Amino acid sequence: MCGCWYMPTKSGRCMNFLAAGVLLVVISYAIVNLHMCYIHRHNLVIMMKCVGVAISSFSAILKISTFLHNRGSLINYHQTLNDLFEEELLRDKKIRTIMFSSLPTIYTLTYTYAAILLTLTLAFFAPPYLSIIRGLCHFHSTTNYSLPITRGYGYFWTVPRNYLYHFHLLFETGGVWISGVTACGMDNAFGFYIYQFASVMHAMTFRLTNPLPTESFSDVLKSCVAKHQKLMPCRNTLEHIYGPIAFWHIVTNAVLLCALIYEAMSVSDSNTFNIGVSVTYATTKFLQTFTYAWYGTLLTNASEDFRKGIYFGEWPNSNLDHHVRTNVILMMIQKPMTINAVFSLVDMNMFTNFVNTTVSYFFLLQSISDKGE
Repeated sequence: MCGCWYMPTKSGRCMNFLAAGVLLVVISYAIVNLHMCYIHRHNLVIMMKCVGVAISSFSAILKISTFLHNRGSLINYHQTLNDLFEEELLRDKKIRTIMFSSLPTIYTLTYTYAAILLTLTLAFFAPPYLSIIRGLCHFHSTTNYSLPITRGYGYFWTVPRNYLYHFHLLFETGGVWISGVTACGMDNAFGFYIYQFASVMHAMTFRLTNPLPTESFSDVLKSCVAKHQKLMPCRNTLEHIYGPIAFWHIVTNAVLLCALIYEAMSVSDSNTFNIGVSVTYATTKFLQTFTYAWYGTLLTNASEDFRKGIYFGEWPNSNLDHHVRTNVILMMIQKPMTINAVFSLVDMNMFTNFVNTTVSYFFLLQSISDKGE
């Protein structure tokens, strides 16, 4: 929907135009949010709300730009990984059961994340659109509603109360919708790729530890070594694309969550709607960081299980040539596959550090506020 996903060659040019239009909308929306931050620079609570929306816009810009820049690598990556996945999937029923074992957890996280984002978007944009529909039912066009994000501020001009007011509503809807769809699609694509990685490795581990009587262990091991060598470049591509994105979310989500905590402790007259929106938004950011960390741990564990499958297999007594035996030894002495987010590994330890960083940012923000008073 954002034009960043690789499509067949016939529609490639149309997707490029769509991606350019999407980037233009998101960049314009990010500039408006930065201007709102400047306008409310003397009110820390309101300014941090604007910062949160601006960061979401910049996240969408980062993800779309990254996917567009690496479109060729993603096409090769997707074809290679998909071929390996389908090849293992078609072997027998036991392997299919093993490969599908982690799928319920993956799609539960995916649907939960998408449902929370949809709920958050509807909470902001349902009231103005309901007001417009109510006015049309009475045969008149109404502008008696507030713009859901900017409230009419943040633009470099005065928002007129005529038909152009509806255009501003559509602009804000498009900016938030694109940010949400981009986050939902690309974050969950990371989980889909990790699922394919882990499933292929689990299937290879099962084949090594439970070889069929009709199969030679040497042939199975040679096949697994060859597939492992194909998976390594795919892992490098995945790290190249999602490493900076994961690092961006670690830092920005910590800032946003500490701002939400600070806002909740500073504002005493919050109504039920504001509390619900804040809790939903915080849940989204926690879930987003947790899923990245959990997916990274899933890949590392699958890689470690594969190394153990080789170690406890029958390869020392197998009739292997010197080249294959050398590759086996190299795979066993290597570290498990990981995704590196610039300065940190994407695993559950990263999530723990993220929570600690959020608390540290909160106390820093509170100390700055106390000194200002």
